[in-house]
Amino acid sequence: MERFKQIGEDVFIGPQPTAADLKEAKQRGIATVIDFRMPAETSASNEELAKSCGLDYANIPVNKESLSKEQISQLDEVMQHKRGPFLLHCGIGTRAATLYALKLASQHHWNAEQTFEAANSMGFDLQSSPQFAEFVARATENHTPAK
Repeated sequence: MERFKQIGEDVFIGPQPTAADLKEAKQRGIATVIDFRMPAETSASNEELAKSCGLDYANIPVNKESLSKEQISQLDEVMQHKRGPFLLHCGIGTRAATLYALKLASQHHWNAEQTFEAANSMGFDLQSSPQFAEFVARATENHTPAK
């Protein structure tokens, strides 16, 4: 679990977990794994791996080339209906961090800059990727920060 960053009290974000990572996650109280990888990205089933370690599992497939606001809603839905703490992952963690930062942006009405700052505090530079930067700008364009 050392490759995973604790983002909040009940959220960890990182890269593709190993079986050892998931066993440790279970021991540390993680209840649900949320996987943002496309099914074809891994040779073994992430769902089977998570469940074999006693963890609940959800998959929100995210292709960097076709990001959508629906994926933010799906993450919010999963986190409302599944038990935490949560381990969010993709290949290296950036898709997971993007969707989680945008989930927070939606809740707090953050603009793009605030969302980039939140992702930076998680250790992810979303502005260095044109796809992620454009998606953050698009997803937050109607947000007015709460007073």
